[in-house]
Amino acid sequence: MAINEKALEVLNNALRAKAPTFFSGDGADITFETRIKKIDSERVFLENTVRPEFISRVAKSKRFMIQVQMIRFQADRIDSDGQHIVFPLKAMIVIEETRQSERFPFTAEERVICELLNPFDEETRIFKNVMDMSATGLSLRTRFESRLFAPGTTIPEIKVLIDGKLYTSVTGTIVYNRKLMTHKGRLRLQIGIKFDEKGGEPGAK
Repeated sequence: MAINEKALEVLNNALRAKAPTFFSGDGADITFETRIKKIDSERVFLENTVRPEFISRVAKSKRFMIQVQMIRFQADRIDSDGQHIVFPLKAMIVIEETRQSERFPFTAEERVICELLNPFDEETRIFKNVMDMSATGLSLRTRFESRLFAPGTTIPEIKVLIDGKLYTSVTGTIVYNRKLMTHKGRLRLQIGIKFDEKGGEPGAK
C-alpha cells in the first residue's frame, strides 16, 4: 500500500516526539534503534546508528524497513546525505500495521517495569524495563538469550509497574525476539509479548 496521510502523520508525530524508531535491512539479522531527524516533501531522514561492523551487511540488503509505533514502512532503496540514512518517500510503502492498537514508548527514566513469573519453575520473578506498551501487548529488552523468551512461551503472570505501583496483571505469550542495537550502541534482545484477551487495561487479571 502506498504511503498515505495517516502513515505520514505517524512519521511526523515520531519526529516531533523524538520517539524511538526502528531501522533494519533484510541483509542483516539486527534492528537498529534510531530517531527521525527531519522530513521534507520527498525524504525521511534517520539518524545513522548503524555501527561500522554492520554497514556492509545492511548495504547488501534488498529491502529496508522503518517501524514507527503500529506501522511498518518498506523501501527497496535508501540514500545517504553523508550524515543520515535517507528514505525517499515515493519509494516507501506501508507493508503492515503491526499492532491492533497504538503503542506508547517509554524511556528507562520513566520507570515502567515488567515483572515476569518464570513458567518453568513458577517461582522465579524476572524484572525488565518496558520499551513500549498498548492494550494488547508490550515489548521489553534484555541482555541475554533465554528459553524463557522463545516465541510461543506462555508467561502465567505479567505485572506492569509504573513508578513502583501496579498498573495491570495479565497473562501473555512471547511472540518474537530479535537482536536490537540500542540508540547508545549496545547489543540487546527486544522481546514482544502479546497479552491474553483481557488485555493490559488497569486492574486486568
